[in-house]
Amino acid sequence: MEQVFICSPYRGDIEHNIKVARDAGRIAAKSGYVPVIPHLMYPQFLRDDLPDERILGIQLGAELLKASDMMWLIGSKITKGMKYELEIAKKMRIPIRCYDEQLNRITPDTLSIDDRVDEEFLAELNGAHIV
Repeated sequence: MEQVFICSPYRGDIEHNIKVARDAGRIAAKSGYVPVIPHLMYPQFLRDDLPDERILGIQLGAELLKASDMMWLIGSKITKGMKYELEIAKKMRIPIRCYDEQLNRITPDTLSIDDRVDEEFLAELNGAHIV
């Protein structure tokens, strides 16, 4: 099975963001992928409110990303942690699928005209392998 890295927000409305990540993981698993969701795992033993532990969690997640076959980018706002992961995916040419927060697919052929994303989001995707 292919491994899919779920890239979605954690900070902010943590309870809501965890629900979105769990839902994405369920969809990935039921679709035949092995979901990798570091921000559901590492906060179980690393404290997100401590900068060094937060950074460690993101770096550990990045190692899992490097071993992944694809990234699912969830939501129309890219956080600092997501941006870090996105840059790694770009460098490694890991294919990226975009989804809105309700987990509806945002297709690459209509990305530039999709009202769910803004110019800042599109700029962050520059150089990414969107599929």
